[in-house]
Amino acid sequence: MYRKELLGMARSYQLLWIPIVFMLLVVMQPVTSFYMPEILAASGSVPAELIAGIPIPGPAEVMGSVLGQYSTFGVLILVIAGMQVVAGERYGGTAALVLVRPVSSASFISAKWAGQMTLMLVSFAASYAAAWYYTALLLGPVPWRGGLIAGGLYILWLAFALSLTLLFSTVLRGSAAAVISLLLIAGLSLGHSLASAWFAWSPARLLMLANAAISGSQVDSVYYSVIMTVLLCLVCIGISIWSLRRQGIPDLRGE
Repeated sequence: MYRKELLGMARSYQLLWIPIVFMLLVVMQPVTSFYMPEILAASGSVPAELIAGIPIPGPAEVMGSVLGQYSTFGVLILVIAGMQVVAGERYGGTAALVLVRPVSSASFISAKWAGQMTLMLVSFAASYAAAWYYTALLLGPVPWRGGLIAGGLYILWLAFALSLTLLFSTVLRGSAAAVISLLLIAGLSLGHSLASAWFAWSPARLLMLANAAISGSQVDSVYYSVIMTVLLCLVCIGISIWSLRRQGIPDLRGE
């Protein structure tokens, strides 16, 4: 099942275009930050005195902006790419054909989740490494420890977004799954920004911890947020499996 998912993503070129889009999104941050004075000077509409006073941001600040791209456009791209991952096969009849064979609902959902995670990890690793390289090349070295911690926390945040999308793709049609997933993700981020004490359990706290790590600020304990996010991912996967069984699609394994 997992190989089938990878083959499907390869045939639809998702394994190619999504990493490329990710790279274009984040690599532009260090490049535009470094060349911004030259860009403004070439426009001819900004006084030279003002351009001379524009500071070039440091590597930590630029990498913080890179991470911000993942929490907005990155999540949007992954949710849109994954909104049909189960819904498309349910309404197209493919899921029924697959589950008629000795394939359990748990194996079906797990393979879908693993395939989406592989796509996300490939896209994130390639683009994050490229952004890190150009930031170090143009603006200076990026702290290794802070950069790795921040990257790991954002991977976990994206994994939660994928798990949530998988859940709604199992119970809703693709477009509705995408809209509701994005609204919930945005709501969690906004809620943590406005009332962080009430949303200390929220996976959105990972974003704040990642920004603190990359900027060199003191980072509170990440274990509670990590554990809660992992548990929520498992809950989403578990509900997806239960929901698929409840939809009356044949499952010869009886699970």
